[in-house]
Amino acid sequence: MGFLSFIGKLLGLGRRFQGSPEQFLAMVEFMAYKNNPNFTPTELLQWGDVMQKMMKTDLHPFKNFGDLVANGKADYTLVQKVEGKLQEHQQRKDLKQAIYGEQVDLGDDDVMKSNSESAVFARQFVKDMSKHVNFSEEDQKIVDGL
Repeated sequence: MGFLSFIGKLLGLGRRFQGSPEQFLAMVEFMAYKNNPNFTPTELLQWGDVMQKMMKTDLHPFKNFGDLVANGKADYTLVQKVEGKLQEHQQRKDLKQAIYGEQVDLGDDDVMKSNSESAVFARQFVKDMSKHVNFSEEDQKIVDGL
């Protein structure tokens, strides 16, 4: 299963998070870390708010994301799988470029050009996220082109 397919299955149809609240917390921490390795508690809460706007999330038995952060313990099992898939995906791209050169057509490994269902889903997810997240000027230009 490819990285994007894995993410698509994790989020499920209709953008519903399929894991536990503790796995959701780990995913939000992962995204906050990828954005800023020195994220603050406030930034984590903001990321949680954005991700809840992006997908349906059942946080029961926690009252809200803040309660989850305060009283839950992040479960990194899904994040570890995501990291593994990210590394696998990057290695495939690196190998193709090493063999065929930097300008090689990456096919479905190029999420920006692929027409696979999961790539289209990923691009739309990022575009929708841009309504709630301030990307860098350079990244926003890319998002605007989606």
